[in-house]
Amino acid sequence: MKGVEATPEEQERLATGNNNGSLDCKIPTAQQVQQRSAFHSTRVFMLVFLSGWVLQGMFLTYFVSVTTTIEKLFKMESKTTGVLLAATEIGQICTALFLTYLAGRGHRPRWIACMMLILAVGVIGCVVPHMLYGTRLLDVHLDAHRAGPAPVCSQYANATICDASQFRSTETRSSITAVIIPWLFICLLVVGVGQTGIATLGIPYVDDNVGSRQSPLYMAITIGIRVIGPALGFLLGALCTRVYVNPLLDPGYDSSDPKWVGAWWLGMVFIAGFIVILSTLMFFFPRQIRQEPLPPPPKKLSEKREPFFKDFFATIKRQLTNDILMWRTASSVLHLMPISGVYSFLPKYLEKQFRLPTHDANLVSGLGGILVMGLGIITSGVVILKLVPSARQVAAWTAATAAIYSAGMVVLMFVSCPEENFRLLETGSVNSSLSCSNNCHCENVSFSPVCGQDALTYLSPCQAGCADSRQLDNSTWIYYNCSCIDDGGRGEKAMHAVEKYNLYNDLSVLEGFAVSGECSGPCNKIYAFIAIFAALMFVHASGEVGAVLLIIRCTDKHDKAMAMGVIQFAIGVFGNVPCPIIFGAAVDAACRLRDTACGLFAACASYDNHSLRHFFLGLSAGLMFLAFIMDMLVWSKAGRIDMNPSDAPRARLPRAPDTQL
Repeated sequence: MKGVEATPEEQERLATGNNNGSLDCKIPTAQQVQQRSAFHSTRVFMLVFLSGWVLQGMFLTYFVSVTTTIEKLFKMESKTTGVLLAATEIGQICTALFLTYLAGRGHRPRWIACMMLILAVGVIGCVVPHMLYGTRLLDVHLDAHRAGPAPVCSQYANATICDASQFRSTETRSSITAVIIPWLFICLLVVGVGQTGIATLGIPYVDDNVGSRQSPLYMAITIGIRVIGPALGFLLGALCTRVYVNPLLDPGYDSSDPKWVGAWWLGMVFIAGFIVILSTLMFFFPRQIRQEPLPPPPKKLSEKREPFFKDFFATIKRQLTNDILMWRTASSVLHLMPISGVYSFLPKYLEKQFRLPTHDANLVSGLGGILVMGLGIITSGVVILKLVPSARQVAAWTAATAAIYSAGMVVLMFVSCPEENFRLLETGSVNSSLSCSNNCHCENVSFSPVCGQDALTYLSPCQAGCADSRQLDNSTWIYYNCSCIDDGGRGEKAMHAVEKYNLYNDLSVLEGFAVSGECSGPCNKIYAFIAIFAALMFVHASGEVGAVLLIIRCTDKHDKAMAMGVIQFAIGVFGNVPCPIIFGAAVDAACRLRDTACGLFAACASYDNHSLRHFFLGLSAGLMFLAFIMDMLVWSKAGRIDMNPSDAPRARLPRAPDTQL
């Protein structure tokens, strides 16, 4: 009999398995109907898969959002933090190619479910240091910030020397940190292995189970929803850092106090629990949701009986000899490096450059950048769906977004707050001495900035030559009889403290005094930074859907997962592994003052804001300009790509025998 084409509604029912018995000669069993109604659906898969991807993204940015807390607790440099962040990418590198080859030809949902469980194990592992050493580390931290005034000027040389208890605390912290850093590296390595399956197997599975014309919208939803994860990670970090590290204990001071340590571990427990639940659901999805109406050709059946690794190297060779894929891979690496590098240290940049507290810096990072990126991605997917642009048009817009981003980063270099005005600061030295305080013996004094009434910031009351101190409230001290401070000054912060605590009648205090903390106050330039930064993130994100479609469309249908694996491998090796280390080194290069603890160098206490802007944002702009060059090479070759290949052969209905009317 001669077949006729199925209607669009019937094709959709075939694709989703919901045919109501009208198009299938075989009557499904009750168990099959129940399975199809629950898990034989692209929409249900998208819900579970995207929830897992959101949680994966949440963990990565959550860890970034608590890095300043971890650095403060463990006294780590930004380069060390960068090495830890690179561990997740090393885990991806170790598994990306083999996993995508094996899983691309196997049961993808089950592979994704197993990778989710591995991811949960890695996340829980990051909580172990708090369980084992949290109390001891907190005691050490509080010892270093014990209540009381900072050291003042002393006539005796041994007055400010590190005592035995401080020395023991410093040794304890060093021994614990030596164990915890390798442990965190291993756990984040496991996290990288787990997130490989979610990142590289989910998109090809979705693309195989929807029509090519609907694919841009699904890709936009997939990538756009993924961006929500990092945004929620920053928001979760903002909430958890406002909770004390021991939620059952009231420390007696708030999150603005230097002694405060946020509950950096709390969000990880939440994320791991939900990942385990989603992995359980993922096991129930079928190997393929979209039912092919025609049996696969004999060649495909014979290929399934061949050993898995028989054509592994041939598959790799096909990817490496695909010139468009290679240029697109180079472009992907260079597109991701600036974004990943900036977000790895964006909260710290906002804290140091605009003097924001940790929780506010996390909120700005999540709302001002990442959520805007999600909006840009979804918008671009809708535009591609409606306008159906050619491959060259998509490639051209991707190149334009790189150029706009690069130029925008240069503009942001000029958006800054006034530099802190130190009386004397020798780069790298806390013990910068003034002639007026030479006899105060400030050699082993830690960084304890005070704001003098002359509107200048001193590294410590000792450097300012202050002889006496008085506590004003829980976290504010006033230091007076300061030989280096001009008693005729009327600095804003100092006079505000005099007014707030009604010190006008205390003449002994008002003759050369300083209050704890730096002189600089809030800076409204942050609003201009957020506006420009959010616009750049929106523009750059609008090119991501087209970039992913170019990757999928420039390869054979059966090589989609492997092409994503090649991209993931390259991004890991050449992008995400060196990226946080390079950007961490750039941040450390702007450090002008490192604190000391018992003669040992600790974390950076003060940054040169001019150098920080130039190193941090300039590096991002330069890398994105290289991405623009790669995008132009892709554009020159994109004419060979078909952005809308024909769907699978359409279903045909058996037609009744012809009858005479």
